[in-house]
Amino acid sequence: MSCGCRFDEDPDVDGAFDEEADNDDCEPFGVDANGNLTERCMVDGIEVILHRADYPDTDITLVKGIRCTTALRTVIDLAAEATSIELGEMVDDCLRRGLFTIAEAWRRLAQPDLVGHRGADVIRRMLPPTELT
Repeated sequence: MSCGCRFDEDPDVDGAFDEEADNDDCEPFGVDANGNLTERCMVDGIEVILHRADYPDTDITLVKGIRCTTALRTVIDLAAEATSIELGEMVDDCLRRGLFTIAEAWRRLAQPDLVGHRGADVIRRMLPPTELT
């Protein structure tokens, strides 16, 4: 599952990544379905739509040295714009691959920062109930 995002894989000394698209070439684009600001940028001649949001450290992971949102947070964010079929396939794929469990999803969805988050609301309606142990 990939959103098609491109990142500079050469981290700075402090672990931050150069954001080639984070410059004056970006133009405001709009707001995504979750209410996050978006910008249209060109990175190495490829148009990229950046979604700007603050994420807690628990929603960040490293994939081959690149900071990314966890599979669960990615699914939560995509849920606001995905069809029910696409969302079901994403969740089933993540569960099958062990990227998160239903219990982990419910625990994350219960946290205060996801109250009123559109994607989280969609996920809450489609997940089967489970104990929050």
